[in-house]
Amino acid sequence: MAVYFVTEQDAQGLEPLNVKVGYSSDLKRRRGQLQTGNPRKLVLMGQIMDRGSDEGRGRERQLHLKLARFRTDQGEWFKMAPQDVLDALKLYSPQAYISVGSEPFEIVSFDRDGVPEFASPWDWGDFESDTFCPACGWAGGWTYNENWAGMFCLECGVSEHDFATER
Repeated sequence: MAVYFVTEQDAQGLEPLNVKVGYSSDLKRRRGQLQTGNPRKLVLMGQIMDRGSDEGRGRERQLHLKLARFRTDQGEWFKMAPQDVLDALKLYSPQAYISVGSEPFEIVSFDRDGVPEFASPWDWGDFESDTFCPACGWAGGWTYNENWAGMFCLECGVSEHDFATER
């Protein structure tokens, strides 16, 4: 069960985005329901997981109140910039996730010291790895561990060393 943020994929590059903020026990089924009658492909931007319907519905209501200034005339749809979605997800960081692409560590270039620069795995912009994990999307982000001498995700266990050795 989760509070979700869904947007129209075809609107990439246009801001603000039309974003549906809702609650569902089956995100795949719910996205399919929303897709019916919508000419643009709908995609999941992020979600906030919960332990039960009361908790999730409460979070959905809280988010609707916090995001009221973005509300459109169409019920639970909001006109939001991608950063507004990230900020809303960060409010519930231990349970929140962004949707990451299939190649989260794609190298797009190297800086002058030979350090790789990676493409953002989130389709709507960049974020720092200490706020969201580039591998699993967890809003706890990466944490520095002195014993490992590097950053890693407490949720999925991926570290900067894992993907640096894969390339």
